[in-house]
Amino acid sequence: MNVTCHNCKTKLNIPDHKIPKDKEASFKCPKCKETVLVPALAQQKPAGEIKRQPNPISFEERQNALVCIEDSELKKKVYAIIQQMGFNAEAVTDTKAALNKMEYHIYHLVIIDEAFEPTMGISGIIDRMNTIDMSLRRRICLVLVSSKYNSNDNMVALHSSVNAIIHRDDIPHLEPFLSKVLIEHKNFYTVYSESLRLAGKA
Repeated sequence: MNVTCHNCKTKLNIPDHKIPKDKEASFKCPKCKETVLVPALAQQKPAGEIKRQPNPISFEERQNALVCIEDSELKKKVYAIIQQMGFNAEAVTDTKAALNKMEYHIYHLVIIDEAFEPTMGISGIIDRMNTIDMSLRRRICLVLVSSKYNSNDNMVALHSSVNAIIHRDDIPHLEPFLSKVLIEHKNFYTVYSESLRLAGKA
């Protein structure tokens, strides 16, 4: 059994037959003479049986997401999925509230339904996106929920000034869709930023 002295950090190898199976043992470290405690073998689990708990993401480490959807059922589904993915999710009821939040917070993901406040919803959000500094805009993945356009229609996404489109019928598959879109978004701008840096423009 491998044991490390808590005092001098010397690593020692003690034969298992010298360690009691049913009680804690102790011995003097040969280097610093401190007492080293060794738990009973019966209390220790083989390496294969150790269950490692995943490190939870702290609230501060999570990325922010903004949900701009009026339909309550759709909003609830999207909000739940985004939270499950580990985002700090916030939902708004109108464009004014969305723009106010975007003024003071950085959102790495913004999901907006094309039916969100028809008078100025999607156009108001996109106008805001087009006025912010490009270094900040590149950090935001804007996803449009549509009942007219197919998911992953890149040409429509480009013309709509969004990063990706998902059809409403595909919302049950939102998590794998977003995982793919967010990775592609990150990879694209990583390469883009590196190209700018090499060209001396960043």
